[in-house]
Amino acid sequence: MLVFTITNNVTEEVWVGTCKDSSDERFQQYQEAMALGIKHQFYKDLDDFGVQNFTVEDFDVADDREMLRDLFDEAMETYNGKSLVGVKTTLGKTSIATAAPLRSTIKKAKAESEKRTQLNTSKVAAPAIKKEKLPTGRTNAKKEKLIKEKIAQEKAERESKKSKQIMEQADEMAAILARLDSRGSSLRKR
Repeated sequence: MLVFTITNNVTEEVWVGTCKDSSDERFQQYQEAMALGIKHQFYKDLDDFGVQNFTVEDFDVADDREMLRDLFDEAMETYNGKSLVGVKTTLGKTSIATAAPLRSTIKKAKAESEKRTQLNTSKVAAPAIKKEKLPTGRTNAKKEKLIKEKIAQEKAERESKKSKQIMEQADEMAAILARLDSRGSSLRKR
């Protein structure tokens, strides 16, 4: 877990955030979210000043959540920063729901425009191309059961081989010890 800063090089304001892996990847997420039109002061600053006028730097690495909170508070205090915690990087369900009717209206208008274009250019329509249905990666219950049975069978075979190998090694060790024991007793007789 990582605490990072994003500095506006024009205003010298410092935004402080956290991420799991890479501050650069997180900044890339913010840039993609800005393109979605999410409303937040940080996105407005990115748009107004340009992404090139921001510098991303790692502040410190935390081992656990408590340490992450402490480091975040320290960075906020050090830079008199603005928090990026809670800044959305995706559209919420309500935003998607309100955008859906708009998209369907655009699709309808586009389809009507294409129809008019086709009617104007030729009277014969091209045959519709049937799209191939792609597999979803899901299997039915019967196949899943067979797969589980096969896995269980392979596991049992591995365990059987392992126990057979252990028994063979134990027998071999017993034979070696018996030979050593017989040598020792014959030496004592001499």
